[in-house]
Amino acid sequence: MERSTDKPGVMPLSHVPPGTEATVARLSGGGTFQNRLLSMGLNIGCRVRVLRGSNGAGGPVLVALGQTRLAIGRGMADRILVSPVPPP
Repeated sequence: MERSTDKPGVMPLSHVPPGTEATVARLSGGGTFQNRLLSMGLNIGCRVRVLRGSNGAGGPVLVALGQTRLAIGRGMADRILVSPVPPP
């Protein structure tokens, strides 16, 4: 069975460097987790821009989803799998 993290370019949101845009590829969690993210507007296929990562640092990952800013804890960010969008 293939895991999403085995696909090239797919990584946890917590590993995306600041300033990078990414597309949500998978929400790796149960129904409650997925419903919570969906209620915040974060769903599969949406594009986010990482404003502040937590790679090696403490604190939440800060992302922009359109005009909305979301602070996502590292545990949740580890379960949101994204595919970085190459710069234009």
